[in-house]
Amino acid sequence: MSTVNSQITDAVTTSMNEANKLMHDVSTTEGNTAKLEADVKTVSQDLQTIDNDLTMSKTINTKLKDLDSALSEAVELLEVVSIIPEIGTEASELKNVLSTFKKPIDEALDVSNKVEKVVAPIRNAIEKVEPKVKQIDEVLLKLMNAENQFIATLGGAINCINSLPSSTVKTELVNEIDTVAGKVDPVVLTFDDAQIKILNGIAEATEEVEKIKHLVMGLVSLENQINAVMNVLNPLISALNSVKNVLSHTIRVPYGGYPKVCYKHVLGVKVPYPCGWHTVYFSFSVEQIIKGGLSVIGPVMDLLNKAMNAVLQPVLRALNLNIHLPSIPGLSILNDLSEDLNSFIMKAIDPINNLVNELNVFENIYNDVEGFIAEVEKINKACTVQLK
Repeated sequence: MSTVNSQITDAVTTSMNEANKLMHDVSTTEGNTAKLEADVKTVSQDLQTIDNDLTMSKTINTKLKDLDSALSEAVELLEVVSIIPEIGTEASELKNVLSTFKKPIDEALDVSNKVEKVVAPIRNAIEKVEPKVKQIDEVLLKLMNAENQFIATLGGAINCINSLPSSTVKTELVNEIDTVAGKVDPVVLTFDDAQIKILNGIAEATEEVEKIKHLVMGLVSLENQINAVMNVLNPLISALNSVKNVLSHTIRVPYGGYPKVCYKHVLGVKVPYPCGWHTVYFSFSVEQIIKGGLSVIGPVMDLLNKAMNAVLQPVLRALNLNIHLPSIPGLSILNDLSEDLNSFIMKAIDPINNLVNELNVFENIYNDVEGFIAEVEKINKACTVQLK
């Protein structure tokens, strides 16, 4: 008799493989659903970060324009003040340095302008997809809860059946749960295959999002680098403008003169008499004096030079041409950002839109799982009755 019972138990244990396989496959699917839900939530948060931080690209664009203009102004001013002998050579050398420094700035500004053309459409796309991501998250949470409920129900039924003594009823219950498992498992596996493909798509989207997020965060560092250069340029430009203003300043010096003649009538006759002095003045701009070639005698030139130095030397002492512009290594970020933004829609936004289009798959499997739960619950109840 014990041999017969052993054979029945072995048969039951063997046939329970269908239900146990289903338990394994559903657990795996639930794990993938949970991962997909977490990944979607992460992408959603990252998209919001990118949407907010992409406003920095406009700031960078403005700052690059300001820097480009400042460099142009400094180069022009250096050209103007290079006529001054004391600083001519130094001014010319610095002008060449700034001209060379300006070339990559011009290139970066061109790239930044291109970035700005795609930023607005991308931010618009992100804002459109954000409500869809929330919808996806809600569906995945609902499905994940249903999968967990199914796992609990199936596990309860399996445990209950295993706890029954060997009998015809137990064999029937095993056959029932195996039949259900055989019907359910292919559905679960097919869904999980589709889910894994979606996971792979979201993984690619996440990778692209991470690239953009990293690059956008790098814009903050780029802004600091630009500010550091402007902190050096602005005082230089201010001092150069002071020198330029002095160059247009008019120097007026007196040199000699002649008596002023007045007239009076004496006995009806107009008689001249000295009544003062007419001073002769020479007037030239500082620039004219520096350039030379003035038709004045030596003593007058000495007076002009003395008066000129009185106004010129103070601004020259305040002028520091021995400057060093900090480097801007962050400019390379703009090229990377420009390239990645162009593929961002295809690699990040489109997969999320595609996931929305797949929502019916998740809704269908949710409905299927609900139906499977009901079937397994019937078997579980039948088993529970046998235990009483």
